[in-house]
Amino acid sequence: MMELMDTCDENPVETPEHTTETGQNTPVQQLEQAKVPTEDVSPFQPLDREQEHPPESSVPFPQRGEGEEEEQTGGGEDWPTTRVCHTHERAISMQDTVEGLDITEEGLETLLCYLELHPQQWVELLHPTLSTCKMVCYNGPHQLRKLTKICPPVAVVLARKRLAGERVETCDSVDFDVVEVADTMGWQLGLVKRGLRQLQWATNRGVLVEFSNLSFYFRSYGDLTPDEMDRVCEFLHGRVVAQERTKLYQLKACFKAFRSVAYKSCSFCTDKLDESRSLKLKGLLGDYFDKRRELDLSRKFQEEKDDEEEVLLKCKMKDFEGQIRADIQSFLGNRSDEKFSGRAVARIFFGIGLCQPC
Repeated sequence: MMELMDTCDENPVETPEHTTETGQNTPVQQLEQAKVPTEDVSPFQPLDREQEHPPESSVPFPQRGEGEEEEQTGGGEDWPTTRVCHTHERAISMQDTVEGLDITEEGLETLLCYLELHPQQWVELLHPTLSTCKMVCYNGPHQLRKLTKICPPVAVVLARKRLAGERVETCDSVDFDVVEVADTMGWQLGLVKRGLRQLQWATNRGVLVEFSNLSFYFRSYGDLTPDEMDRVCEFLHGRVVAQERTKLYQLKACFKAFRSVAYKSCSFCTDKLDESRSLKLKGLLGDYFDKRRELDLSRKFQEEKDDEEEVLLKCKMKDFEGQIRADIQSFLGNRSDEKFSGRAVARIFFGIGLCQPC
């Protein structure tokens, strides 16, 4: 599994921002040459992409050359046509996001796909990756500081912690977001992970390197204005509402189609086959699947008038609405020390099936 993750990280979607020159030393060669100062090219070379906010550090980092800034062009009438930001790579923890938003992992990935399919291409999804790196030095803080001379990512992390006011002199372990560090310094994530793992694979080093926290891995812009962020949220909300109404319309159409050709009892259709009903159902199903190709059927859902039975059903639901509200308020009042989302309350009232005894 770990090797598969590395393969995905080392072979992202080919873009001009993530191509490097051939002939660079690998992380293994860098570690072997660490004790002998040379002028060879380091594998942790910055990518040809703008570094908008480089971190301050006492460790000398490779810098990008001048004149490399390019403008990102996007379509649309109301959206900006040029951008200074050339996208950044970030990772979002799957488990933390699922628990925080109470949305399934598939639902979150669907929202990211909506952003990726937007004409502005707000995000570019990459392969999921393990974003958190934990490094432990069994020989104490001195060994961790020594690693900064042969492993630039460790030097960057310690320099950042030092600038943040943390005392790194007594630290023998460190945790950091490897995706954010690699992107900020303009390094390829696959090379950074390989170089960190090489510290553990090398003999007689006493270093433990672990990667955890499976996360969504993507590229996105970092210079969106508050107004643009609001419009992105409105786009997602509108897309989700349209999808919900479309599914409700399809469910309603399917129910009506089967009800229009159904018999009140099986005794009416045991003697002979009514071919006309079969052909009618075939036509209704064909029309149903043709309409499924439409992206938004919410207008048809709103314009379609309810028949008498549905109006009666709505009247009955209105009679129960007050009781439902009272039950929810009573439930939340009895458990005021806990927090429930709307989805959680709906699941509780719907009923969760229990395991049947064997």
